[in-house]
Amino acid sequence: MQLVHRTLMDSLDEGTLEPGQRIKAAELAKRLGLSRAPVREALHVLAGQGLVELLPDKGAVMRRLTLEDLIQIYEVSGAVAKVAVVAAARRIHEGDNRERVAAAIAKIRATEHAPPSHRFYFALNDLHYLLNEIGEKPYVDYLMGVLNIEYWNRFLADTIDLKASIPGYIANYVRLADAVLAGDWRAAGAIMESHVEWSISLLEGSQRR
Repeated sequence: MQLVHRTLMDSLDEGTLEPGQRIKAAELAKRLGLSRAPVREALHVLAGQGLVELLPDKGAVMRRLTLEDLIQIYEVSGAVAKVAVVAAARRIHEGDNRERVAAAIAKIRATEHAPPSHRFYFALNDLHYLLNEIGEKPYVDYLMGVLNIEYWNRFLADTIDLKASIPGYIANYVRLADAVLAGDWRAAGAIMESHVEWSISLLEGSQRR
């Protein structure tokens, strides 16, 4: 299933697959060197996770995310991410956790002048995955996977004016990291909530443009 998911994401980046387009299981199986059965099984699993839609007349197609979908995923993923953010702040003084978080936020800062794309969000994701690990919250990783965060990232990049918004993202994440590094779990949780509200306002603003 992970191999099929990764291949679909690569196809989106290559421009050979678009949201709403039919996924040809036979061609996908040939590309992966697999039989059709495991590919079809993977597509059914991905359909259950909301990445793919199974339509009677078309078979499997990449699901289009609406603006309301994007907002709801932000609401859910933000609440889930806050759990790990708070837990990580409580454990920041253990081992080399401070150094690891500092390195992750330095990576985010370094993206400010890179060409804006959905890959910017991957640096943010890396920080969250690190905080999940530090906070020992593996189910947060699991839920982020179920929400198809990487696919969602691609829609965010196409919906939000990312070039104008990246400085705001970085400022929010620097504040978040500072609170985590200080071990201030209450502030870290509040900043996560504030960031989600700000991000949703960007999406709502995109609708009015």
